[in-house]
Amino acid sequence: MKRLALYLVILLCSSSPLFAHQTNTSYAALTVKESQIEVMLTFDITDLNKAFVLDADQDGSVNREELLGAMPKMYEYFAPRFALAIGYTPTELEPQEGGFTQDDFGNLFINFLFIKKITAVPGEIGFSVDYFEKFGEDHKVLAKIVYDDKLDQAVFTQEEAQQRFIVGGEATLSQQLREFTVLGVEHIFLGYDHIMFLVGLLIIGGRFGNLVKIVTSFTIAHSITLICAALEILSLPGRLVESGIALSIAYVGAENFLLLAGAHKTPLEESTKHRWILTFCFGLVHGFGFANVLRDLGLPPKGLIGSLLAFNLGVEIGQLAIVALLFPIVLFITRTPSRKPVVYYASAVILLFGLLWFVERILGLEFMPI
Repeated sequence: MKRLALYLVILLCSSSPLFAHQTNTSYAALTVKESQIEVMLTFDITDLNKAFVLDADQDGSVNREELLGAMPKMYEYFAPRFALAIGYTPTELEPQEGGFTQDDFGNLFINFLFIKKITAVPGEIGFSVDYFEKFGEDHKVLAKIVYDDKLDQAVFTQEEAQQRFIVGGEATLSQQLREFTVLGVEHIFLGYDHIMFLVGLLIIGGRFGNLVKIVTSFTIAHSITLICAALEILSLPGRLVESGIALSIAYVGAENFLLLAGAHKTPLEESTKHRWILTFCFGLVHGFGFANVLRDLGLPPKGLIGSLLAFNLGVEIGQLAIVALLFPIVLFITRTPSRKPVVYYASAVILLFGLLWFVERILGLEFMPI
């Protein structure tokens, strides 16, 4: 009944979006045109004043100068806290000059406008919001999505902060699989932590057969947890997963030092034979990280398994490309007298980044933008 009531509120707002404004409620209007997508976020000035303290001189009212002075700060806050996906590909929007609206009841609303230039109307779009921490867990976003004479409406809450909408027509299964494959490739190339983990494993060298085992075990392990987590068979808290990934990077960097220190007793070719087991265990953790990416994108109900496999295939294509680039370099390093210093320095950097990421993620801090 509560959800039904919210939809009734949206219906009342569809003809006049600011009619019957509800406390602690904001609005989102997505307008899809032939050449661009517009996203308009609209907030009651009273709600904004509670969240941002706009009344700088504390005289009990917010004047135009105070509001204009606070607009850049508010744009900076909102820009990263909503997300638009064209199909399943996340896209960035450009902020535009905002505006003010007043309804018939004297309520003042502030509009924040963002646009994205497009070359074709997308079949589907995904939209999510993430500003409940500042506005409260009971905050609601009443949204409408307009394309030509088609209107979709939705209610976003903290529990349901992400939804998808059909716009110009549903994508075919082949288009969907192709898009998820590309997303997998993009993710591995933008996943600095995953790349650093692979570099840490490969930089020390070893027999080619051992390297194949390492890559294969990582693939199998993260495929298992990726699919299980995406299908909600298994679940781990995001902070725990990301901290575990960082710890795996630090561990590999530290282990490289130990392997090099013991190289005079046991050849590296022999001491790295066990690494496929280590990689398998850490690969299970990395798989949960890949699943979190898919969860943020929103998985399609149609062709779910195919999309999962396509994303995983994309990850493997990207991973193999990285290995193909690294292997000649590693091979060259292993044949030079400076092998140990190079591996020591590289492992020190990997260990340092792993530890920093671990502290950052486990404590919820932000040392580095990546």
